[in-house]
Amino acid sequence: MSATIGALGSMTWAKVDVLTPYERLTAEIQVRGRLRETMNDSESLFHLRNVSAEPLIPGAVQLNGVPEGLFSKNLVGGIRTIDPEPPPPDQVMEVMRRYVMYQAASFMVTGFAEFPKAAAPEMHTEVLLKGRFFQLLDVTLTIIGVVGKTWTQPNIWVNRDQMLGLFLG
Repeated sequence: MSATIGALGSMTWAKVDVLTPYERLTAEIQVRGRLRETMNDSESLFHLRNVSAEPLIPGAVQLNGVPEGLFSKNLVGGIRTIDPEPPPPDQVMEVMRRYVMYQAASFMVTGFAEFPKAAAPEMHTEVLLKGRFFQLLDVTLTIIGVVGKTWTQPNIWVNRDQMLGLFLG
């Protein structure tokens, strides 16, 4: 097992970055199966350990190595694994990419979404929004109103419930 993923019975821990309206957390998240299923299951909380937080706005508190914590899925804007997960066994091999701009109240993500080539373009929005979290690739993430808080990431899962706008190119 890698240093960032460890087994705990049928549970694993994956190292992630979590974007909230006021901080960027780095932690290990308890995963049942794959991250996609954990994010979109009915449980309302993420179980975290080894939590550190970088404040994004004045007044937010910095954390360093807090042993354990819980975080509400409702307030997670985006989440990504530090070490990418292998593709799921049911992944469609032939995909097409479309440019996406996702806007939330405190951040914006630009990048690409992948769709099965067989999916009609008019169905792409429905495909993205069927789960609470959906994946965007090769993204630039910008924190609104905070100078110098922009990151590029290979992927991020964004929260449909935090969405103000979604634009497909």
